[in-house]
Amino acid sequence: MNEIQIVGSDRGQITIGKSCSIGENVRIIFIGNGAVEIADYVTLGDNVKMVIEGGVVTIGDWSTLHNDTTVFCKAGVTIGDHCWFGQNVVIDGTGGLTLENGVRVGMFSQIWTHVAAGEQIEGCTLYAETPSHIEADVWLVGTCTVGSGVRIGRRTVALAGSNIVKSCAPNSVLAGIPAKPKEGVRFYRDVALDEKFEMMERWLLEAPFASSAEIVVDSAEGVLSVAMEGSGTITFYRGSDRFERHLSAGLPGTSCCIETKRYVKTFSPIEGRVLKYLSGNKARFYPHGQVAAQ
Repeated sequence: MNEIQIVGSDRGQITIGKSCSIGENVRIIFIGNGAVEIADYVTLGDNVKMVIEGGVVTIGDWSTLHNDTTVFCKAGVTIGDHCWFGQNVVIDGTGGLTLENGVRVGMFSQIWTHVAAGEQIEGCTLYAETPSHIEADVWLVGTCTVGSGVRIGRRTVALAGSNIVKSCAPNSVLAGIPAKPKEGVRFYRDVALDEKFEMMERWLLEAPFASSAEIVVDSAEGVLSVAMEGSGTITFYRGSDRFERHLSAGLPGTSCCIETKRYVKTFSPIEGRVLKYLSGNKARFYPHGQVAAQ
C-alpha cells in the first residue's frame, strides 16, 4: 500500500482501516481543522485528492474512488459502504454531502453543495452553501451534474449527461438538461429470495476461483459455502434465521445473509476475494450491524 501524502497534518486527523488499497500520489490537504476516516477494504486510485477546510470525510467499507477523483470538505462528506466513483469525479462537501450505501457515480460527474460567483459587495446574491443527499443505490451513469440542495431518491438512475437541479422521488429515471423523470421507465424488478439464492449459486460456480475452491451447495437448507486451502471459508445463508444461528454458535469463517445483505468480517483472504468478485454488479454485502435498505 502506498503512503498517503498529508499536507497540514497539524490541523487534521486520518484513520485508515484494514485491507485498503492506496494508489500513487494520493493527497490529503488540510487547510482547516478536520478529519478523514477511511473504513475497511476501501480503494483510493492514483491522484485522488481531498481538500479539507473543515468537517469530517467518512468513507465506508468497500468504497472506491478511482483515479483523479477530488473531494472538497467544509461542512462534511459522508460516503456509505460499496460506493463507487469513476475517474475525474468531483465530490463537494462545502455545504454538507451525504451519500448512502451503494451510490455509483460515473466518470467526469460533479456533485455540488455550494454556489459562489460574483462579488457580494456588488450585490451578487448567487452565493449559498446547501446540503445535498443521495440515497442508497442511486446510479449517476456518467458526466452528470448534481446541484446543491438536491435530494435524489433511492434507486434512481440518472442517464449520461443529466443535470440534476431538483429533488426526485425514489426509483426515478432521469435524463436531460435540466434532468426530468422519464415516465413509465424502471430499471429494477422484484426478486424472490429463492431466486436470489439460485443467482448466488450460479455466480459462485462460475467464478474465476471456482476451479481452485471447494463449493458446497445445500439448496434444501439454503446454505452455500466456499472454501480454499489456506484462505478460509465463507458461507452464504439464504435466510436470516440460519445466519443468526451461525452467529449465536460462534462458528468459524465469514458468514453472509442473502436475505438481509449482512455479513460478519474475518478479514480472511477468501472473504476479500469472494466479496470483491460479487460486489461489482452482482451482490453487495454490508458489515454486520449495517443493513442495506430494502
